[in-house]
Amino acid sequence: MAYKIRAHALNLFAAAIVLTASPAFADDQANTARLFADPGVRQMTLATAQQSAVVMNNPCPGAQATASADVAVFQPLVFDAAGQLQTGIWRQQVTLAGCGVTRTLNVLGWKQAGQAIAMGALLPGGTHTDVLLQRDAIQQVDQLVKITPGATEEGCAREYVADTRFVDREALPTPGGKSPPWREVWTLQTCTKRIEVPIRFIPDATGTTITAGPQNAVKVTPLAK
Repeated sequence: MAYKIRAHALNLFAAAIVLTASPAFADDQANTARLFADPGVRQMTLATAQQSAVVMNNPCPGAQATASADVAVFQPLVFDAAGQLQTGIWRQQVTLAGCGVTRTLNVLGWKQAGQAIAMGALLPGGTHTDVLLQRDAIQQVDQLVKITPGATEEGCAREYVADTRFVDREALPTPGGKSPPWREVWTLQTCTKRIEVPIRFIPDATGTTITAGPQNAVKVTPLAK
């Protein structure tokens, strides 16, 4: 089976992948188990997780990475009669422990017909967003940070999402929404600051509305020296 690492999933997977429909087989559950037990797939997943910005900005050579059994399928995994993956999109979590910190990293994997498996690093943490929502939300977060007093840092070229945290989900969907709105907190890190930004995701009839803020709820704290 061929594999190909993609370093920046938020950019490379910004447009939705159109998959060619293929017949599914009754033993897909067994094929799925074999897929994620495959040493090559596991190694590719762990290597891709290491490309997360939070890992690259906080190197820990002795950290131990473990691929989780937590796999969310975004588009069905379709196998051929020989049990080879033909198409599909999924997200797998990786736990990285070391240097006194345990992180949850997220890896997006996808397979198009006739192409090798590809992977890219998503945002870390417990976010419930997919790659397209992440792309759109980070733009709003960046805009909010720029106008929040004390959040910007002159002369610092480093800013990345260090963590995401799912907060809660509301009881009922909005009119036309497929699921209820939910809230998260995304933590950004710069050279000397940690910035926590609340975000509300509101599924509606046409997609998902993203609201970052309000500004007075953004929390800016200095990093420990």
